Amino acid sequence: MGGQSAAAAGLAAATILYYRTDSYGRPHDTRILESLMSYSSDVICVIDPHGRFQRVSTASLSILGYDSDEMVGKSFGDIMHPADRQTALAQCLRTYQSAPMYFDSRCLKKDGREVGISWSAFKVPADGVLLCVGRDTTSERQPPPTYGHEALNEVFIGHGFDMVGLLTEEGVYTYVGGATLKTTGYRSEDLIGRSCFSLIHPDDLPQVLALWNQIGVQKNIQISDFRFQTASGEWKWIQTTVSNQLHNPAIRAYAVSSRDVSEQKRASFELAESEQRMRLLFENNPALAVFQSTEGLILDANPAFLSFFKKQKPEVVYHPLAEFLPHSLRLLFEQSFREAAGGRRAKFVAAVNNEAGEERHLRVKHVPLVVQGEIVGVHVMAKDITNILTAQRLIKQQAEQLTTILESMTDAFFSLDKNWNITYLNRETERVFAIKRKNFLGRCIWEVFPDPDPIYRSSYQQARDTNQTVQFRVFEKLLNCWLQFKVFPSPDGLAVYFSDVTEQVSAEKKLKQLALVASGTDNSVIITDAQGITEWVNEGFTKHTGYVLADMVGKTPGQVLQGAETDPATIERIRERLLQQKACHVTILNYKKSGQKLWFAMDITPIYDDSGQLMQFISIQQNITYRKEIEASQAKMTQDLYRQNRDLQQFTYVLSHNLRAPLANALGLANVLTKVDKNSAAFTNSLAMLGQSMKQVDTVLHDLNLILSLRDNQDVQPPETVALADVCREAIEHLAGALEQCGGRVELRQEEGLSIHGNKAFLYSIFYNLLSNSIKYRSPERSLLVEISWQRTAQGGISISFTDNGSGFDTYKAGSDVFQLYKRFHTNQRGRGIGLFLVKTHVEAMGGKIEVTSAVNAGTRFLIHLDAR
Repeated sequence: MGGQSAAAAGLAAATILYYRTDSYGRPHDTRILESLMSYSSDVICVIDPHGRFQRVSTASLSILGYDSDEMVGKSFGDIMHPADRQTALAQCLRTYQSAPMYFDSRCLKKDGREVGISWSAFKVPADGVLLCVGRDTTSERQPPPTYGHEALNEVFIGHGFDMVGLLTEEGVYTYVGGATLKTTGYRSEDLIGRSCFSLIHPDDLPQVLALWNQIGVQKNIQISDFRFQTASGEWKWIQTTVSNQLHNPAIRAYAVSSRDVSEQKRASFELAESEQRMRLLFENNPALAVFQSTEGLILDANPAFLSFFKKQKPEVVYHPLAEFLPHSLRLLFEQSFREAAGGRRAKFVAAVNNEAGEERHLRVKHVPLVVQGEIVGVHVMAKDITNILTAQRLIKQQAEQLTTILESMTDAFFSLDKNWNITYLNRETERVFAIKRKNFLGRCIWEVFPDPDPIYRSSYQQARDTNQTVQFRVFEKLLNCWLQFKVFPSPDGLAVYFSDVTEQVSAEKKLKQLALVASGTDNSVIITDAQGITEWVNEGFTKHTGYVLADMVGKTPGQVLQGAETDPATIERIRERLLQQKACHVTILNYKKSGQKLWFAMDITPIYDDSGQLMQFISIQQNITYRKEIEASQAKMTQDLYRQNRDLQQFTYVLSHNLRAPLANALGLANVLTKVDKNSAAFTNSLAMLGQSMKQVDTVLHDLNLILSLRDNQDVQPPETVALADVCREAIEHLAGALEQCGGRVELRQEEGLSIHGNKAFLYSIFYNLLSNSIKYRSPERSLLVEISWQRTAQGGISISFTDNGSGFDTYKAGSDVFQLYKRFHTNQRGRGIGLFLVKTHVEAMGGKIEVTSAVNAGTRFLIHLDAR
């Protein structure tokens, strides 16, 4: 039955195509039927009243094994199985007396194999023949395999493309299966109990609800193309069929079957978009455009065409284009159309007058439209090129202006075509070579100048081969002068400019002589042009800096040599002197190519020509790096002497105050002991006091030894990477007992992971001594609070802040004694006055600085700056 339906549909299509006419009653081109006969997969044949084939489609070869020519003339019964021959032929011929016939038969292929064909036969009244269509149904006649219903359900539902489910009357899922997980990403437990309407796109929901409300009237409804939200949040296009199974006691729900049609929807959107683009191109083309049939009738016209001719589309469609053209242009258009209808593109330019009487020029193109190798129409486009022609005239005027410029410029100029022929030369060329252009235009340059210097031919050829500008300089013997040539390649050949540079060559020779003198000195010598751009450097410059001439040419010396620590004031002084065109002497820090620092004592001298015009600058630079290193060493030595002198003063103070008093007491007591009775109380007391004095002497000597040890070892211990947080916490832990005893607490506010390259023991001593002082000199009026923080500075160093709310001291009274040895500012606590001295010593040993602010009964803040190392 399926075969008969398909064959019937094919027969109807073939019959309609065979007899169909357009809306004007004209038959369509029979080539459509020819295409069907050639490309249809079914056998289409024409049978005469005697049952013989008159025409057969090409499908006979694949279905029956006979080509079309072999079939013509055979009887319809010749291809039948003997058992079906009489019946099939009778049914076929019965079509002449009745309605179309549909029947099945077995046929024999050319190789004898049996093939089943479903036939449809229809009488064509106009021609008195039968039109038959036969479809191969051999595969459909095979007995279908048998499957179990449960197995089928499992395969189709579990592995198919459809999503299935059951919904309540309110649209809530009670069952989910099929391809739901694969298509939407939802597991069944994600959807059961959830309303399907919550997952439908808000713009599509009204349409879905409207159809859903019809389910009570119609048993089955189809909801096409709405968007459904997947588990990932993506919107997919879904097509759904809903079946009302509320009456089914085994289901009692709405059964839904849904399929993902996103790809089909996307394809339809893309197709519509493509068609819209093509339509927009046609509709919005500013040129006049029409599409003609092969008979010359207009099938379509764009708005520009309709607007130009003041017509509506129905007024021009199916009319010849010639009806709308002036008589003077009809023949020209007709000739161009015929050429395009023959398969060749054609174009021409026509002049027409618009409604305002203005002359407009149109470029008309006829382009054949070819489908499957056959011309089915002609696309005609007429573009207004009036503005283009106007632009061409403008270009011509500009070319004339360019010629005027070339004639008036001071450089000589000539041009060559690709065959070396002279196409143009200006007046200056005539003057330089004392020639007349009319005698040289169109002639080969190698014939005009038969024995030129070889550099001419090689340079011209190089410009052509590389398509790059070539410059060269040559001494022209005939003219007794130096000429500078610039050769520019162009699509048409070469453009050549040249000028007399004899004076420039003379100046360069003088420069070379000067350079020869400079090359003999050990000092660095740089020669620049008037703008300060380097032209030459001597070997001494390369020796001292490591830079060769190629590194310097085209750059100012400062661009190459100056670096991060070059003094900006010195750079500015050089710039000002160069702008004033005056000599300059400076000492400047530069850098070698290796990055090492290099000190120069530099003298810059301007050079003028005979007319007083600035030509160049000469810079002579003496390497004074060794002298600067000696000066730095002397400065360091002076600083060390100052420090040692300061320490000596401290030692003198210790000896004169802290050490002298206990020693004097000891001497006095020793004298007393010789004069009193050993068994007396006076002897015992004096001996105890002598011991106390000697302990004081021992403490002072211990402090002196500590200080001298720090001074001698501060540059010996190698620095290491130290995590500030670890060292600070270690100091806090060692003083935890004292903090707990006094009820104090420490708050750390630090930048995480901050480390410094320094001495770990010194850093520990700094935190320990500052925290110990905060505990010792805390205020009795409040609980001790110590805040410690640090952060990276903009210069790459570290800033440490140490603040407490202790008793504080008067910084004005303390003055410069704050960090001095044995200086104390609190009388109510015991101490030796050595802690802050050690803190300052450690900070300075690591290249840092420390400052303090304090107020009585308010607290103290120490700020430590440690440079990046």
